Amino acid sequence: MQTEYRQTTLGSIQPHRAVVRSVLAVDPGNRFTKWIECQTVRSIPSYVKELSDWEEGGSDGQSYEIGFDGRRYLVGRLAQLMGGAPAFESGKADLAHLLVLPALASDSPQRIERLVIPTPDSRNQQTITKLKELEGTIEFSINGHDCLTTVRQVTATDECRGVYDLALGRQMWRYPQNPNGILDIGGGTAIARLFAPGGTLLRDADIVLPGTSHLAQRLAAAILPKVGATADAGMLMDSIASGDYRYGNTDIDFSREFVAVRDAWTADIRAKLKANWSKYLPSLGELIVIGGSASLLEPMCAASKGRFKVAPRPQFFNLYGLNKEQN
Repeated sequence: MQTEYRQTTLGSIQPHRAVVRSVLAVDPGNRFTKWIECQTVRSIPSYVKELSDWEEGGSDGQSYEIGFDGRRYLVGRLAQLMGGAPAFESGKADLAHLLVLPALASDSPQRIERLVIPTPDSRNQQTITKLKELEGTIEFSINGHDCLTTVRQVTATDECRGVYDLALGRQMWRYPQNPNGILDIGGGTAIARLFAPGGTLLRDADIVLPGTSHLAQRLAAAILPKVGATADAGMLMDSIASGDYRYGNTDIDFSREFVAVRDAWTADIRAKLKANWSKYLPSLGELIVIGGSASLLEPMCAASKGRFKVAPRPQFFNLYGLNKEQN
């Protein structure tokens, strides 16, 4: 980070503080959007709600009111509470330009040399074109504060790349001379990938799996008699993440149904890994599980006798890798 001095628009030379950041990584995930701000990990729910003229906005620790392109939006927890669009339903690529704005906010004008955003496939030109729209100077407001940020370059990187690199740097791969795998349990989908020794992505081994939203949909069907209507998937996932296993603020306990649904969901994942990785399994070193719901696969990891393992701080492990954080 450095400070520049630039000429003001009035023509007089005055010190104007412009923050320059060489790299900023933002992960606009299906469930949560994550970034690192002043060495602190920030995480907000990936929900966006466009506000009508008559609707009030607001902000809190997990919510931002954004003014952008003549419109007002809520991003985060308040957007979720007010019925906003979740990324796991509408597609995070379509909401990424709004989800990343809180991470681009600064008290002073700033320039970001490279904005790194993970994506399921860095070769997808439609997604790349959308992300490239963030390049240039962006004027927006966050919670009433005007922001001016210039992004020199947007770099799309394949999801799980940061995990592999960070695990390699920390010497977490016990068999680096073998192919090693990563399973990222996301909200909309989960993705399983294999990396060859040296870090080459084995794209023929990519598997797209049902994420926690699919688990929530199965769970909603299982508890339909208890709830009397189709349960909200987001509320179910929030309750699972907290370990409460109650629906919203009701007394409806779904812990028993959850265990049965989770076991079936996990069995599906194991079966697809076995079927799609059949030619790699004899030489597979290890599998690291990441994502906010990685803990749901701990029984599967335990059954593997150490071959599969949940990463430390699994929800943020990929983000640390993208930022080259070593803590």
